[in-house]
Amino acid sequence: MNSSKILRNTAIILFGALIFVNSNIAAKDLQEPKKGKASTVTLSASNYGRETAKGLVLVDFWAAWCGPCRKMAPILNTIAEEYGDKVKVGKMNVDNYKKFALDNGIQALPTIVVYKEGKEVERIMGLVSKERLDDVIAKYSEKGTN
Repeated sequence: MNSSKILRNTAIILFGALIFVNSNIAAKDLQEPKKGKASTVTLSASNYGRETAKGLVLVDFWAAWCGPCRKMAPILNTIAEEYGDKVKVGKMNVDNYKKFALDNGIQALPTIVVYKEGKEVERIMGLVSKERLDDVIAKYSEKGTN
């Protein structure tokens, strides 16, 4: 084999390996929250009270089959990343906790329940914009009015 064929074959192998590695990284990015900034917290009936007890918390009641819930998810992920430790974003899948959701008066999906220091201060039903959530966060933040 001459050197040009060896170089060409090596380049093809390296290029293929690069594509494989990049595709695996991209798939991993879709599945895992970004590190370094706050991410959403998965809520259950057992950790709900503890996770909503302190600070400003947005709880998203959602279901996988709910189209508006799927559209709301990236908005809430952006909120979690942008606000970091200032605002906690929790997510509760109502299909896993039907009785809990009913007991807490969840009547539509998505519903976002806003807590400040463990007390419910607002409920938002349906798909809403990031700007609307920014306004709610400003309203209940330490610098905002209570």
